[in-house]
Amino acid sequence: MSLRPVGWVFVLFGIFWGGWAVAATELQRALHLSTGGLGLLLSLALVGAASANAIGGTLCERFGTGRVLSWSLLGWAVLLVLGAAARTPIVMALLIIAVVATGGLIDVAINVASSAALAGSPGRLVAFHSRFNAGAAAGAALTGVLLGVGASWRWTWVGVAVAAVGLGVVCHRVPLPAGERGERVALGGAFSLLHRERLLVLAGAFALAAMVEGGIELWGVLYLRTHLSSGLLLGAGGAVLGYAVSALARFTLGPTVGSRGSGRGVVIGAGTAALGVAILATAPTAALAAIGLVLAAGGISMCWPLLIAQAGARRSRAGAVVGAVTAVGYLGLVIGPAAVGWVAQAVGLRSALWMLAAAALIVAVVPIRSSSFAASGSPP
Repeated sequence: MSLRPVGWVFVLFGIFWGGWAVAATELQRALHLSTGGLGLLLSLALVGAASANAIGGTLCERFGTGRVLSWSLLGWAVLLVLGAAARTPIVMALLIIAVVATGGLIDVAINVASSAALAGSPGRLVAFHSRFNAGAAAGAALTGVLLGVGASWRWTWVGVAVAAVGLGVVCHRVPLPAGERGERVALGGAFSLLHRERLLVLAGAFALAAMVEGGIELWGVLYLRTHLSSGLLLGAGGAVLGYAVSALARFTLGPTVGSRGSGRGVVIGAGTAALGVAILATAPTAALAAIGLVLAAGGISMCWPLLIAQAGARRSRAGAVVGAVTAVGYLGLVIGPAAVGWVAQAVGLRSALWMLAAAALIVAVVPIRSSSFAASGSPP
């Protein structure tokens, strides 16, 4: 079994989302949408991704991660090319929804594969997830350069599509963790596991953490570029630095944090994120706000892999559980963009950032107050 192809898919997935964060302003203009409209569009797309997560975990149990990942990558590549070629706002919007929804299948497959191999070592799982953040930093930098020289963000999508085809072929040929056929779990039956395994509170914390992470990446950069008039250079640079810090934090601190327990790591990471968002929202200068963005991105980046590790602890095949938890997490991503966008439109983006800070604080409190972090047992 090899994790190497899965690691490269993490990188590629990060490149896509890093490019998305920097190009959000250009996408908003191309689609002729308000801030609230952009948030609503992304929420609709993430509804599809959440559904894909719920079904994808079950599919990984039935057919193995290799088959699910390879076919998802090939379908994603086709949709990316079509999205890059589209010019009509309505067609673009529909293809964006399809691209993000299909990405949900990829997301759950790589999480199931990495969890199957590393759930017993949460610190190593955190470090492995740093590949996503490294890819996001590269995607943000690449898209920033493209926009800076007058080129289009669409070229990033084309490049990601080409790489997705190559990785799809590799994932089909190389045996992956949890790549063999497993039990025929009923579609939709994964959610009942959350109640049975007493993971509902953990899944709720995962949803809030996902909302904060997505909000920091999208709205934090948008705040830098628009409300603080930082321009493309500092806005894109803040995103690149934020992703780079997240990658470095996961890679270097992940093993240490994981060795002290998933719950404690979530407390530290989410608390740091709340502090960073507060600095971002109150900073008098763009440079100080960028520091807050970096701090927030680094802190919240620890939560996703640690929560997945806790959910998948002591399970040899955790596809259904991981799929259900990540599906609930995507509900946070679904609600987040629309909620932040509506609050931003009603009372300002700064107030919306305070909402993200409050959500991060709730995530930090959950491991202290909830039995969900003991329900599945401590990682061996």
